[in-house]
Amino acid sequence: MNELSFQQIKLSLERPYKDDHGAHIPVLLDISPEGEQFYEKKENSTKTLGDNLRRIFIERGSDFFDRTKGHELEERPTPGDTDDASEASENLEEDTLGGRSMNAEELFKMRAEIIPQLFTSLGEISLARDLLASLLSSSQPQQAGSSTNLSATVVTKPPPIVSVQAFNAQLTIGSKDEALRKATNVFKSAADSMERGRIKGEKYWVDALKVRRANWGLNPAPLPFGSATGKGADKTSKDFLISYGLEESPALFRRQAVARMASDDTSAHGLVFIHRQHTRLRVSVSVTDAKGISVLSHNTPSKIGAKSPEGALKSAQQEVVEHEIFSLLVQEAGNLPTASARVSERLIVIDAAHGTELKFELVN
Repeated sequence: MNELSFQQIKLSLERPYKDDHGAHIPVLLDISPEGEQFYEKKENSTKTLGDNLRRIFIERGSDFFDRTKGHELEERPTPGDTDDASEASENLEEDTLGGRSMNAEELFKMRAEIIPQLFTSLGEISLARDLLASLLSSSQPQQAGSSTNLSATVVTKPPPIVSVQAFNAQLTIGSKDEALRKATNVFKSAADSMERGRIKGEKYWVDALKVRRANWGLNPAPLPFGSATGKGADKTSKDFLISYGLEESPALFRRQAVARMASDDTSAHGLVFIHRQHTRLRVSVSVTDAKGISVLSHNTPSKIGAKSPEGALKSAQQEVVEHEIFSLLVQEAGNLPTASARVSERLIVIDAAHGTELKFELVN
């Protein structure tokens, strides 16, 4: 399977020692507060080793490795041993001044003895350097005129390459664009909701003024369920009800003839009828002649336009009046001077005369 071009790129995990032009990259040791950079000096390893070995013998004595064993000093030598050591040091100095070279076995032995001590010294020097750097970083900043090779500096992270910067910018722009789109949708939906609420409020009060102008009865609406009714509570009604029943009607029909303004768009005329049954009274007359032919005739309920609040109220009022008439007929059906009268929930059948039948019926 052929790999893609970006999968064929091999990244080295080693520290780069040459730049793009092939030049050697020096090791940065420190940066002064003035911005001056200090690089590691390139030294000769042979000369450095010789100087370090010479310092060991000069500072700690020529018999330092003979007096140490396992990083601990041995017992103090006797005067005779001291004389022997002084003679050996004189011989060593003479050999050194004379320029006598050491063979491979002597150099290997010296290396095995010196390396542990060098590691110990390296650890001590590193600890002292870290301690000094922490002390310098916690102290007060130096004056502008003073400069030192050991100072506390703040090294900023180098900026990424151009391709990485472009990719990061695309990610940032994409996330911000998505967040802005979501915020825009939220604000748009909130604005639409507020606009719909404003339109509903305007329509509510416009319809209320139309109802009031048509001289329909307006009554204070009862308080919502759970409202405070104790002493000192605000018992003022926040809404009203529309009463469209007749003033001389019984209380039962007046309680049913109540409507309220709609708070949503479910009603085309802007009213909600709480107890409306949507039934009309139909009066039918059936006449049967001598030949046995029956002729039926009945009235047709008139339809009033219910698109406006006033028309809906008139239609509902007419239904309540017809229900009241039907209830009175039910009460008087037993006292009518007829042969028979049959009464049900929605139907009254009266035999007015021979071959003549009168029906009162509530139809949808």
